[in-house]
Amino acid sequence: MIGVLLLLFVINHSRGQIVIALLFGDKLNKGKLEFGLVLAGSITNITDIEAKGKPGFNLGIYLNFNPNKKLYLHVEGIAKGSFGAKDIAPYPTGNDSLDALLSSGTVLRKIQGFSMPVIARYRFTKLFSAEVGIQPNMRLKAQDIFQSSVNENDLEYTKNVKDEYTWLDFGLNAGIFYKFKDDKKSMGIGIRYFHGVTDIYKTKPGTQANTAIMFNVTIPVGVGKAQAQEAKAKEQSNTQ
Repeated sequence: MIGVLLLLFVINHSRGQIVIALLFGDKLNKGKLEFGLVLAGSITNITDIEAKGKPGFNLGIYLNFNPNKKLYLHVEGIAKGSFGAKDIAPYPTGNDSLDALLSSGTVLRKIQGFSMPVIARYRFTKLFSAEVGIQPNMRLKAQDIFQSSVNENDLEYTKNVKDEYTWLDFGLNAGIFYKFKDDKKSMGIGIRYFHGVTDIYKTKPGTQANTAIMFNVTIPVGVGKAQAQEAKAKEQSNTQ
């Protein structure tokens, strides 16, 4: 079941997480499972280059296994994870005329990928948990967007750099998570840091790795319906 959901999620991309949440939320929020949507604002960068952090947004689904225990497993599926950096110095495009127009501007590097954080959470109070884990990312798109101004007119040129980056990278996560209520199936917020250990840029010397600071919000889906079904099943078993 979980494998099928993740496959559907990847195929449908941005719409997939909403469809899956609506169709399967009540079925997965039962027993020892917690299921829902995860929304994450992020600030991403790339090591070993001169750049600034790029803001981004991620939307995905998550599963918690045995969330009532002190130590439990948290898994996410992010269909279009946002990575990259901004304010990178322009470089030659292969067209001298275009290079002259873009020389005074900057480059916005946008990398999208499917991400699947697998995280162990340890609850050290009723509401706070520490988390640490791994995260593989499968690169889907990579673009360098050159932005400049010529005679007070904005100029933008987009270059597909997908083939210059590895299709798979791997990194480590660590963070803090807070639940609003002492209930396994309630909303929560957290902050997490990701640091890649893979050299993602195949054509450039040195080691360029993805980094990200993420601000997460988790929203269980279908909890009310699942709880009502569980209560009904319990009532029927008691009357038999």
